[in-house]
Amino acid sequence: MRTGNFGRYFLAVVVVLVTTTTSILGQNISVNSTSPRNQPMWLVQNVMVGPNMTVFSPIGPLGTPISQPSSVQIGKFNINNPSFGLDSGIVMVSSDAYDVVPGQSGSYTSYPTQTPSANLTTVLNAIGSSSSSQYDRASIQFSFVAPGDSVKFDYIFASKEYTSYTCSSFNDVFGFFLIGQGINGQPLWNANGTPNIDTVNLAVIPGTTTPVAVNTINQGFPSGSWPASNCSSANPNYVTNSVFYNANSGGTSIINMEGFTDVFTAKASVSCGSLYTIKMFICDVSDGALNSAVFIGARSFELPAISLSQAWNKGNSFNDSTMVEGCSPSWLYLERQGAVFDTMVVDFNILGTATSGVDYSPFPSSVTLLPGVTRDSILIWAYDDGLAEAPETIEVVMQPVTTNCAVYPAQYKTFLIRDKVEVTVAASVAQGNDTIQCPGQQSTLLGTFTTGEGTTTGWWGTDTAGGVQLTVNPLSTETYYFYGIDECMDTAAVDSVTVYVLPYDSVMTYSDTTWICPGESVEIQAKARYGTPPYTITWTGGPTDSLWTVTPVNSRWYPFKVVDQCGFITRDSVWVGVAPVPGAAFTYLPNPSNPLNVQFFNQSSDTNYVAWYFGDGGVSADVDPTHSYAKPGTYSVSLAVADSLGCSDSVTVDIELRMDYYVYIPTAFTPNGDIINDRIKVEALGIEGMQWDVFNRWGLKVFSTDDVSKSWDGTYGGQPVPEGIYSYRILIYLPFGNIAEQHGTFTLIR
Repeated sequence: MRTGNFGRYFLAVVVVLVTTTTSILGQNISVNSTSPRNQPMWLVQNVMVGPNMTVFSPIGPLGTPISQPSSVQIGKFNINNPSFGLDSGIVMVSSDAYDVVPGQSGSYTSYPTQTPSANLTTVLNAIGSSSSSQYDRASIQFSFVAPGDSVKFDYIFASKEYTSYTCSSFNDVFGFFLIGQGINGQPLWNANGTPNIDTVNLAVIPGTTTPVAVNTINQGFPSGSWPASNCSSANPNYVTNSVFYNANSGGTSIINMEGFTDVFTAKASVSCGSLYTIKMFICDVSDGALNSAVFIGARSFELPAISLSQAWNKGNSFNDSTMVEGCSPSWLYLERQGAVFDTMVVDFNILGTATSGVDYSPFPSSVTLLPGVTRDSILIWAYDDGLAEAPETIEVVMQPVTTNCAVYPAQYKTFLIRDKVEVTVAASVAQGNDTIQCPGQQSTLLGTFTTGEGTTTGWWGTDTAGGVQLTVNPLSTETYYFYGIDECMDTAAVDSVTVYVLPYDSVMTYSDTTWICPGESVEIQAKARYGTPPYTITWTGGPTDSLWTVTPVNSRWYPFKVVDQCGFITRDSVWVGVAPVPGAAFTYLPNPSNPLNVQFFNQSSDTNYVAWYFGDGGVSADVDPTHSYAKPGTYSVSLAVADSLGCSDSVTVDIELRMDYYVYIPTAFTPNGDIINDRIKVEALGIEGMQWDVFNRWGLKVFSTDDVSKSWDGTYGGQPVPEGIYSYRILIYLPFGNIAEQHGTFTLIR
């Protein structure tokens, strides 16, 4: 009796098949657990295992196969409802197998007189069960020698506990336990040379090590008053993992369970050629109420396979299982599921009525799958040979592939090649005549396109987006081309129709381009010749006349239309450009050594015509002139500019020139008689006088002058002084009785 916080867990461990069969008419599900479908090994060998796998009963301690009696708790199921995810297989129930059929109720019960499964106990501990009592345990066990590097099978877990005991402190429990060496990359042997035997539960949430149970996969919230903490401690991601859960309240839809999981895959990597055992367990926990079940997919435990698949005319919109000459390539895909760490050389024989290199592109006779590579492909082009011929075949026969653990059987794929259906096009006059009297007279053309491969389109060369009808107004005899193309053509099919125009000199228009300054008016004229006078000339937005006086604000076109007596319309435009007013602007820079000598820089937008007025009576027509002022002061400098049209602008800027004093002595001179830089002197401006003294390195005064115009030739007492560094001192006499002093050095070089 379940009371208070008591709950149940369902536990399934390494594959043990027990079959109980009951067939209920009118249901989505039927269960058969009559003999032999209630025998564990019969179910494994005839229902669960694929045709390329060999399994056997595990060997007991005495060297004989263990005994696995028939059980009413196991059976073969069939489900006629794609929403469930599995259509047939083995069902293991913690009661009679037919308990999963809606409307049925299993009565089997077995109190925990057996020794509890240690494997199931580890699962109970992992999901935080408060009870370890195991009731109504069903089991199936089998052994096998790994024929590849991985094993897998599909399953669904279901339980009647979902709507009442979700997030309780106890649930039913199950597990699939794989036992052997080298599981998931573990070493085969221990350091002491003994086999490294692992036990791994395969019934876990994808991508995790969390066991599948009521508290780990559910609707994402507790049922009843159970706390959510029981679910979050068992699986912190139980809310997110609710996407794997399918509600089945009342157990009246598909199966007699309150909820079930998506199809999961129990899988692990193994060591090729090693012996393994799988134990599958399921049981009630705490009591025998509210049973649970696990459904194991038929033929889902099988040797990793090599598969061939095809894609025809890949890239085209059609796929009719036939290669079409000249269309996009077809592909042969080779893929292996498992044995991915083997190097596989897959050989092909190429047969059929088609000839390689003539009817299709040659392709390799073998493919090598290196370790880690699971998929490869072969491209096949069907050549467009332009010949009308019966369909041809390519027979690709994959030879048997032998690895260290298994032999993969031969397979073949057939490619059928057929001729391409060509596009047929035609061009004709639909309305009007193919001969017209006046240029511009209207005719309507019609293009048609039929057949072709896949999506076919047609267009006129002069109107690629206008459809199959084309309205034309030819000014002279002209041929119009209609094109049609399908998905497989590189060059479009074409037909043409010619519209003849009787001899006629078309009206020609011509006009002059005019430029004006802003605010001016100008008379423009539309001109025409040839055609059939007299002309009717109409300006857009203006008079019906050849002349029009306009005063545009901005540059613009003035469109006009000319119609002759034949009704031929010619359109043209007269351009009137409003020249931008040239913007006058300039900058200036006084000479650092003589501030009264000023360099002016013209920044105007147009400098065709330039006039400078320097404010002291001086003028210049240079673009960037230099002007010397006689004395400091403020001057109003004006710049006037004009463009080639005579549009003008001017600007006036007041500049202030100040004259401070300036004294400069070179840093070196070379009195060697070559006339170049033979003397050194003081350069000065803005001073009233000076006293210049030069000293050698010992402080001896070797030269002195108070004349600004005097220079030193590098002698003392009539003899050249030696090379070296000489110092100087200058007393500078400034206006208003001010005195300044300047010191420095220079180098004498011989």
